[in-house]
Amino acid sequence: MKHIGAVRALMLAGILLLASQAQAFTPSKPAGQSVMDGVNAVLEVVKKHSEQGGAGDRQAYLEEVGEVLDPLIGYTVIVSRIMGQELLESSTQEQKLRFLEVFKRSMINTYAGGLYNFGSFEVELLPSQNDSENTVRNTRVNLNVVSPDGQEYPMVQSVYYSREADDWRMQNVIVNGVNLGVTFKSQFDQIYRDTGGDLDATIDEWERTTAETFDEEQFQ
Repeated sequence: MKHIGAVRALMLAGILLLASQAQAFTPSKPAGQSVMDGVNAVLEVVKKHSEQGGAGDRQAYLEEVGEVLDPLIGYTVIVSRIMGQELLESSTQEQKLRFLEVFKRSMINTYAGGLYNFGSFEVELLPSQNDSENTVRNTRVNLNVVSPDGQEYPMVQSVYYSREADDWRMQNVIVNGVNLGVTFKSQFDQIYRDTGGDLDATIDEWERTTAETFDEEQFQ
């Protein structure tokens, strides 16, 4: 009987713990709204600079995109997944911080270059396809990107909730079936193999290829 009573007490404690955690998780806004606010903020910057024409404000454009993206993306989470647990444990703090900064620049360049000509696109928030909305670790927000000629591109943003920031942070995105998280991980692993497992050389190469793929032609 004492054993049964102890089990019941543990079960009750577990239920109370889960209830308290659920009660404590009270985001200031739903994940979908947070994602749409971020998307609209980025598109406003894109629209502003694309309407100016020319490449004269290239650096200003990059800096503005970076400022908008900084509170929207969970860079440390993404970088941790790209590097993998084993490499994270064996790398120095300096190497981790350096790759974090290099990756942030590559994300900004990718978004800035890729979106430059999409200021006139519309983005729609779709109904959730997941019964467990607004989960702390992973919520999928479904979007539909529509071009001026009516062509549609499905997008899924995977976000987690940052209690520190009291907002949602993007940790992955799938655009038209292309999983960027998987793409980044594959790219990193390939470079790491090509450099013979030299992390510093891998970071150098990541930075070099990022700069190569984003040049002034993107602004014409």
